[in-house]
Amino acid sequence: MKFRMTAVILATLFLLGSSLNNKSNAESIASQSERFTDNKDGTISDSKTGLMWMKNDSYLHSGHWLNWYEAKTYIKNLNETGFANYFDWQYPTIRQLKTLFNADKLNSAQVGREMKIHTDPLFGKKGSGSLWSADENGRHNAFGVVFNTGDAFSANRKSRSRKATRAVRGHLNNR
Repeated sequence: MKFRMTAVILATLFLLGSSLNNKSNAESIASQSERFTDNKDGTISDSKTGLMWMKNDSYLHSGHWLNWYEAKTYIKNLNETGFANYFDWQYPTIRQLKTLFNADKLNSAQVGREMKIHTDPLFGKKGSGSLWSADENGRHNAFGVVFNTGDAFSANRKSRSRKATRAVRGHLNNR
């Protein structure tokens, strides 16, 4: 009798939990800090900066590491296809990318590496720890951000070595 009652209670809790989960799947989900909101369409909004980001970086989205030129084309293709019904995706700047770095948060480790990615856990897991930016550095190099440290890097634009980008919409607020 005691076993039967426990089973009924567990089944009830499971059904209650399932219905709550289904309800939350239809709505947006905020991060623990409530700064970032998962819009449930492949995008995440940042209430601090006013920017909207792709939830997954280009590596998670396409399955390929990209050089700087390919990353630029990737953003163009997002606009041509209207990713998440938006046609104004941008190649992020260093300043925009650096707003995502948070040393106190751990998203995951870079796929196939020990590099820790310090972004909000709402973003896609096991992507790239090094994201290209639109900012150029001379004739052959461009800048990006390493999400293990939050530092900028400069690399040859043709380098694909574990690099990706994350598309953004909007402009930084003056906060």
